[in-house]
Amino acid sequence: MNRDAWKFPYTADKLLTAAETKKSWHSERLTWWEGKRKEVEDKIRSEGIEIDESVAANFGGTYSNAGLGRGAQVNIRNDLVRDLQECVGKTQEHREKVKQYDSWTQVLASQGSASFDLQQADWLFFFGK
Repeated sequence: MNRDAWKFPYTADKLLTAAETKKSWHSERLTWWEGKRKEVEDKIRSEGIEIDESVAANFGGTYSNAGLGRGAQVNIRNDLVRDLQECVGKTQEHREKVKQYDSWTQVLASQGSASFDLQQADWLFFFGK
């Protein structure tokens, strides 16, 4: 028995309901991640920038000491950069999923009571968690 070749019949209306459920879930996640992204961006603007100046640059010594210090550096906190990257990635992921499931809802809505044979990967796409 080759379970990779198994097929499971599902009607278009059941697939449409599943695609609408998945689209709704990804839409909610997209909204959540967009809000989280705004929070991180606001935090970066308000407290995420660090200025690192050389101690020697602040030393009021002679001319010969002027070249010893390093210049000032401006950095964004690494934890906030990581958070922002995660938010950007998740918003892109969920936006793409919303588009995918939206296209499936359009197709399946036009199929009436047609029946389709799904393989495991198809079933997971529509019904998997």
